[in-house]
Amino acid sequence: MSIVLVDAYSQIFRMFYAVPMLNNPKGEPVNALMGIERLLLSLEKGLPSEYGAVVFDKGKATRRCALCPEYKAQRPPMPEALRPQIPRIMELLEAFGWPILMQEGLEADDIIAAVSRHRENQDVHIITGDKDIAQLTEDPHVHLATCDKGDAWSFGGPEVVENKFGVPPALLGDYLALVGDTSDNIIGIAGIGPKTASKLLTECGGLDGILADISGKVSNAKLAAKLEESRELIVRNRKLVALDNVLPDGWQGLESIRRKVPDWGKLVALAERNAFNKLLPVLKKHRDEAAQPMLF
Repeated sequence: MSIVLVDAYSQIFRMFYAVPMLNNPKGEPVNALMGIERLLLSLEKGLPSEYGAVVFDKGKATRRCALCPEYKAQRPPMPEALRPQIPRIMELLEAFGWPILMQEGLEADDIIAAVSRHRENQDVHIITGDKDIAQLTEDPHVHLATCDKGDAWSFGGPEVVENKFGVPPALLGDYLALVGDTSDNIIGIAGIGPKTASKLLTECGGLDGILADISGKVSNAKLAAKLEESRELIVRNRKLVALDNVLPDGWQGLESIRRKVPDWGKLVALAERNAFNKLLPVLKKHRDEAAQPMLF
């Protein structure tokens, strides 16, 4: 068994834009809700777990906004058609037996990182679209999970990071500090793109060593000058992309994220309420199987 951690808003937004707009019989938008229910059913079948949580951002990221007031400031407000779906998604998660984690001032990434670092000898599978989280795959027991065709899941580790970014997970934070992250409004170093960043880090090692001796580490004079001119920005960026290690209030070890048995009867009722007719057969099958007496 393993711990499964879901980055809530990365998946909610993904479903909102991937699933065509859909209304329930009351005229309420439910496309993201439908997508999340499909995801949870896929997890139930293809990636069962004793422990797990769906992790939400809550409020502004206190530490990062103090470092960089413009952090994520470019992001538009949540779409009006998505906002009323969030409470219904919460209700759905509860019916599926998923614990919900959030902490004022913390991002989901940070909570996921903290739980992963307190995994108590369990493997961790993380479902996210956020590149920062890939830093955690430096631990060979932490994997990025991706749903493939049907309900099959595949798992990526350091090789996925190296193939995508050209650096191992241990250097991914340094890489992002150099190239920036437009999704979080983190400005990269002018003139240093992905290829230059990966080449620099591969040849010269991590940023701490480079910044301690730029002229000695970096033979390219023009690149060395850029790094020296951008020293403060690089140090700030490195702090911005670093993942915190703060567990949410009330953490009681893995018991805090022990999953409950899904309430299939309630899930059937919710699907009927929202006219998720294509999902009803599988939900009713689960409900009926759960109602059968145990045979010894």
